[in-house]
Amino acid sequence: MFPKGKGSAVPSDGQAREKLALYVYEYLLHIGAQKSAQTFLSECILGPVLCRAREEGDL
Repeated sequence: MFPKGKGSAVPSDGQAREKLALYVYEYLLHIGAQKSAQTFLSECILGPVLCRAREEGDL
């Protein structure tokens, strides 16, 4: 899938996830769905934080 050789780095899952989230956010802005874009952004940022808090029993 990725070219082999020196200098070719395979993106991590986290990097791929961030890139996809940014793409979705920018697409929502492009089509004029500002409120959906803001909701998506807040859920992407707060979602993982809340999930970790639930696992640790902080909520």
